[in-house]
Amino acid sequence: MKKIVSTSYVLKASAALALLLATLLLAGIVTATAGASTPPPNPQTYYFAWYDSMPAHGMTGDQIVIGNLQDHTAHAKVYFAKEPTPYATIDIPAHSSQQVTRPGFMGGPVRVVSTGGDALMVTQRVFYNNSFHEVAAIEGDNLDSSYYFTWYDSKTADGMNGNWLLIANEDSKQATVDVFIGDKKMGTYTIDPGKDVTPVYPEMIGGPVRVVSTNGMKLMVSQRVIYHGSFSEVMGYPASLLDNVYFFTWYDMTGNFSPGDWILISNLNNSEVHASVYVGDSSNPVGTYPIAPHQDVTPTYAGLMNGPVRVVCTDCTKTEKIMVSQRSLYKQSFEEVLGTPPSGLDSEMDFSIYNNRPLEGFNSWLLISNQGVGNAAANVYIGNSLQPKDSFNISQSGRETPSYPGLKDGPVRVLGDRKPLLASERTLYNDSFCELVGLPRKSTGQLLPQTPELQLVYVDSAWADYNNGVLASRFRIVNQGTGKALGTSVTSVHADSGVNEKTALPLNLGDIAGRGGYADFTIDYNVSRGLQSFKTTIFAHCKDSSGADYYYPKAPG
Repeated sequence: MKKIVSTSYVLKASAALALLLATLLLAGIVTATAGASTPPPNPQTYYFAWYDSMPAHGMTGDQIVIGNLQDHTAHAKVYFAKEPTPYATIDIPAHSSQQVTRPGFMGGPVRVVSTGGDALMVTQRVFYNNSFHEVAAIEGDNLDSSYYFTWYDSKTADGMNGNWLLIANEDSKQATVDVFIGDKKMGTYTIDPGKDVTPVYPEMIGGPVRVVSTNGMKLMVSQRVIYHGSFSEVMGYPASLLDNVYFFTWYDMTGNFSPGDWILISNLNNSEVHASVYVGDSSNPVGTYPIAPHQDVTPTYAGLMNGPVRVVCTDCTKTEKIMVSQRSLYKQSFEEVLGTPPSGLDSEMDFSIYNNRPLEGFNSWLLISNQGVGNAAANVYIGNSLQPKDSFNISQSGRETPSYPGLKDGPVRVLGDRKPLLASERTLYNDSFCELVGLPRKSTGQLLPQTPELQLVYVDSAWADYNNGVLASRFRIVNQGTGKALGTSVTSVHADSGVNEKTALPLNLGDIAGRGGYADFTIDYNVSRGLQSFKTTIFAHCKDSSGADYYYPKAPG
């Protein structure tokens, strides 16, 4: 059986610069839909590090929201701390959401178990004083023994009235855990199975932060911050998912919204690296920064509002990683969002609930960005409606920002045409701001095909030889299926406007693992320096485990 893959894109160049950068447009995506799918584990578990609904702590509400992404009723059990029996057992109708609350309780970790192995979208919505914050659970397959944060700040002069690391042992044996900020070891902690520690480091500022179980136990780690009278939580980034390219949906440091919006970039390596930040569809970075080993840079761009955002390590090898987050201020509130790597992009992004009811204090909107190449179709489904609430055709590096006044329903699904999308939900609640990044299929426990499912992502371009007009363009193929893409190779490259590829072909990329495995490659083009744009198509080939061929963009003949 032959599987079809197709892509094309346009490279736009500005000859006025010594650096020529490219913008890509994609007409299709590598996709394999045939073949069986692996049944999900039974049960599936989703984790939070902590729960606190104590009014004495300023907590005015704490909701565990569970969205059923299936076409049938799903069953879930909710466990608090190390309690052997569930606090709640619930049935969730198809494409509906339900909430679980536990008044007057504080403790962790929290487990939500999908007893039938059904895919769930699980979030925790916390109300602290007059602020609101929402964070997504970590699906059990994504637990790790090492986690990172870009930054830690407990300086009271900065408005930080509390900063806790919450470290939960989700394994079956006692964990020994070290915490580092920058190069400084802050402490060593022994944590029994099912228990937490919540260290604080008064008047400390710096990064990056590393939390590691030295005996390899699976952890669940988050950072909770009190900024003035608002609350924010950010999940630790698992070491296994670190990358050297990251995306955000938006940047806003305009006076009418945010007085501060920082892109925090952490160098996790033993040598200096450089990172470039791109905003919107511009082919020129807004900044390129050297970063010393185990240090951060924290650029801001006053007056800038645009998106999406791409952060690229320009000289990292495949084994060298950076970590990126975005920290925003809104009035007296603070929010942090983790960057999403190419493996976290998907043609489906999910949320547990949508609420845009001003009478309840909520003003919410979705941000849907096309992080692939070419136009991307996207449909928004909310609740159990079989009809999309909205439909969009989003240009490459473009975005849509729909809002639905008066609507409260869930779950929310943003479904694309197999292009790599990134979606987030931004919410104003009273005088606080919250942003939640949607989760891809693999982070909600959905079935993934056993065959390869490949997506093409553009990374960046630069002059390899400016005097002779040689443009080097970097690309990444990501395998979102569970089956390996065997013997992947770029077989040929076509271009218009008199542009020719210079790279020797075929270009062998080897086997690409499933569930986010990837291969980076570079194509050199001979380009006339006065040319503003040209269209090019990359042809590739791979096989699946059964020997079936996948051609990119079409089968020969």
